[in-house]
Amino acid sequence: MVFLFFIGAFAQAPFWGDQGDGTFKNPVLWADYNNLDVIRQGSDFYMTAATHHFMGMPILHSKDMVNWTIISRIYRRLDLSVSYNTPGQAYQRGTWAPAIRFNGGRYYVYICTPDEGLIMSSTIDPAAAWDPWYTVKSIAGWEDPCPYWDDVTGAGGDGPGGCKAYLVRSKLGAGSLILHAMSWDGKTLLDSGQTIAAGSGLEGPKLMKRNGYYYIFAPEGGIDKGYQVVLRSKALYGPYVSKTILEQGNTAVNGPHQGSWIDLANGDSWFYHFQQNAGWGRIAHLEPAQWGADDWPTIGNPDGSGVGEPVARPKKPAVGATFQVQTPQSSDEFTSTTLGLQWLWNHNPDSTKWSLTARPGWLRLTARPIANQSGTDGTGGAVKFSEDNILFAYNTLVQLAMGRACSGVAKISVAGMVDGQRAGLTLFGQVYGWIGAVRQGSAVGIRANVNGAYTTGPTLASDTVFLKAMLDTNSCISFAYSLNGATYTGLGPTNQAVTRTWYEGIKFGLFTYNLSTGAPGGYMDVDYFHYTHDGPQSAVSVDRPTFGVRQSAPRENRMVWLGRGLPLLAITNGKEGKPAFFTVKGERLADCPIVLRRSLVFLMK
Repeated sequence: MVFLFFIGAFAQAPFWGDQGDGTFKNPVLWADYNNLDVIRQGSDFYMTAATHHFMGMPILHSKDMVNWTIISRIYRRLDLSVSYNTPGQAYQRGTWAPAIRFNGGRYYVYICTPDEGLIMSSTIDPAAAWDPWYTVKSIAGWEDPCPYWDDVTGAGGDGPGGCKAYLVRSKLGAGSLILHAMSWDGKTLLDSGQTIAAGSGLEGPKLMKRNGYYYIFAPEGGIDKGYQVVLRSKALYGPYVSKTILEQGNTAVNGPHQGSWIDLANGDSWFYHFQQNAGWGRIAHLEPAQWGADDWPTIGNPDGSGVGEPVARPKKPAVGATFQVQTPQSSDEFTSTTLGLQWLWNHNPDSTKWSLTARPGWLRLTARPIANQSGTDGTGGAVKFSEDNILFAYNTLVQLAMGRACSGVAKISVAGMVDGQRAGLTLFGQVYGWIGAVRQGSAVGIRANVNGAYTTGPTLASDTVFLKAMLDTNSCISFAYSLNGATYTGLGPTNQAVTRTWYEGIKFGLFTYNLSTGAPGGYMDVDYFHYTHDGPQSAVSVDRPTFGVRQSAPRENRMVWLGRGLPLLAITNGKEGKPAFFTVKGERLADCPIVLRRSLVFLMK
């Protein structure tokens, strides 16, 4: 039997993102899509972002520039150096600011690591597998590469009609932009490079051409207080004239810079950039933009100095259609045998110590002793080992903190834990916290560990516990537990502020480890991870003028019909919060978390 209930008024308007009325609130994505880069290809938009020591870089897709979903990961491990295999040895290393571009039927992503150099991956389908990283140049100290395929024929290059390809980059520490000639296939730099521009903290270049001018969009002034400039020249090698086109102005959006200029088919223009914002990291904004009659670009609203400043609530881009409200994936029922695209590993994973098939419908993480080895981060800072420190744990599985106020709940089983093992839910960063289970002899107790300070909870009487991690609007973390999945009790401090660490925002994560002196073994099973935030809520709507429910056998083939525009929002099938699977107009809906959202609730019996 299926019962359909209407629950009063609609939920509060989203604090960020799509507002459902033809506008959106900045930030368009309140999540650490770090040093993002976006391109348009036809009517599709693709985004990628840096992930540093987390494995690995996402590819997101949108049809309207506002609503995004993750469609692939370029990689799941980095084998450029053995340092990526050991937690504590590669923080702030790995994949820095990327560029994504399309040329000759292929999508390309270029990045630099601070130690190994310039690498590239490509694919014909960004939602499918990407080629393994190709090392274009083994060298330390480079950053922020961007390829460019010029359209000038007869230039003596190896491209069609003698066209040439190029790559512009900056260097560690910023300050100058260097241009290289490059082979058309993007695999070889043809010279040692020439400096074409310099500025205070100039970095992150993105190169394009329009109306006979070459433009380099680039940030200056640093992460927290920087601004966006554009450099323009009639000649690729310059000289360039620089102009500031976006700054904080009279807004609260500090450091609005480093991103992507997008021209739509209708002539409208938009600009993506990030804002470094406390523990959330580098959150994504989208600004209206335009080309002037003088062929200089402008972004946002002009401030008192004539430079653009960020816009709080623009109209959505005019892409010719309306698309479903959605945010990148977060909650996970672990019903698939493939790891969800929302998840990243801290350092390279040990594939022998995790499974989605050992207990179907659950994620199993098997503990290893933490790595007893101090390291250095990507800028030479010390990463000092200490016992019982999650920063040195293997196979910590994380995802971005999404939303100004957000929380995650995990249901875990501790039946497989061994003496000394820790397992649970974390908010992960250089300043960290976790809540979880600790086995001591035959007893398993609840513990919160906030940056090394312990708070002890009760001893468990059963193998199951529900854990909750929260990030509040002041960028403070807190934790709670429940013995029944309904009533939660706080544990540990509630005022621990977090900020960016190692160029990354705080991450929600699942973990287990043994002390460095312990033996390997013991496991934690995770039934689900449920995520909530204060942004737009994804909804499924059906194009029928009436609503109703038709039950058929077997259970997973029941049909749910809703009125035009009414969202399918919350369903249970009576199995401890697992989602029911419905088919709507022939499509199976497999991602329906058990939360009360907006006005409808489906209860299954």
